[in-house]
Amino acid sequence: MEHSINKKVINTLSAGHFTIDAYSGFLNPIMPFIAAKIGITMAVATLLISFSNLTSNLSQPFFGYIADKWQRRFFIFWGMMMASVFLSFLGFAYNIYILIICLILGHMGVSFFHPQATSIVSNYSEKTGSSKDISVFIAMGTFGFALGPAISSGITQLWSLEKLPFACFPGIIMAFIILKNIPKINSFSDKKSGVSLFNAINKIFHNKPVSVLVAASIVKSFVVSSFQIILPFYWKSVGFSVSKIGIILFIFMMAGALGVVSSPYFERRIGIKNLFYLSLLTIFPLGAIFYLFHGQGVVAFLSFILIGYFSFLAVPANMALAQKLMPEFKSMISGFIGGFSWGVIGIILPVISLIAEKTGIMSILLIMTIVPAVFAYYIKFLPESED
Repeated sequence: MEHSINKKVINTLSAGHFTIDAYSGFLNPIMPFIAAKIGITMAVATLLISFSNLTSNLSQPFFGYIADKWQRRFFIFWGMMMASVFLSFLGFAYNIYILIICLILGHMGVSFFHPQATSIVSNYSEKTGSSKDISVFIAMGTFGFALGPAISSGITQLWSLEKLPFACFPGIIMAFIILKNIPKINSFSDKKSGVSLFNAINKIFHNKPVSVLVAASIVKSFVVSSFQIILPFYWKSVGFSVSKIGIILFIFMMAGALGVVSSPYFERRIGIKNLFYLSLLTIFPLGAIFYLFHGQGVVAFLSFILIGYFSFLAVPANMALAQKLMPEFKSMISGFIGGFSWGVIGIILPVISLIAEKTGIMSILLIMTIVPAVFAYYIKFLPESED
């Protein structure tokens, strides 16, 4: 009986992760069209995206700190509600102020959900004895993020941006399913009693392998964000429809989800460090192929999809190894790897997009793919395995 309850909690949160990350993926394919609607440039649009990411993703370690001490379904429920409502209402935004409000509150909901849900799944998976639960939880989020662009662009293409708010209802329903299936939790963990937020952050970043893992997540987020946010502006400029952009981004993220799913297979066969090397060192040659053949159909498409696959290949190993190295800070580490890393990119990306407007999007993206290859040097500081 207890085992079935544990699995029910894990399955519900995995479904919730799929749902909330689908809303997270709404923005990228439709942002060029929102920008055109309200009259802002690519640089301003990217700045708004980055600002919303900063306010939400950089706060995830803080919510992770709370999640490591207290486990509450409050954050999961309201995180789902806020994300589903405000990210759906992006299509309704008719001026920059409403757009900013929707971006900040929607992404703040995502920030509420992730560290707390990850913490609960991690604890319940210990009860079930299954090491696959966290991988499934992460993979479901990636699949959801892949589907998000197809949903938002499909609604926009078939009806209009103004009809996108109707997409909020599945998330609202999911929020109440979470409320029904997740037991009311009133637990307090004293594992870190006496450890302040500042000291907890200090301990995490003084652990060299964990710092490398957080940095690796930032580097991967850098590549994925560059391709997801900047490329749609290029595709719109050459006449791609919103549905075509959404489908391409959907396939890109589906390739990433397959990378997440296949990660344990490669880890068992080549080891965790070689898995990181494989994930990092393949991106530049693929980026070069994409740059050279970007107007030539199949070759460009395949290289783009493979960039998505290899960018996500080591994600489960990254999270699992970091949590294994510092188990007392599981949720905070989840916040750093799953949220903070994307927030850091929010600081850099407006500058990148401004340069791209002046020098060309494709050239900038090629330069972006060099970064993982350079960073691969630091993988030598990681342990040989999770044990």
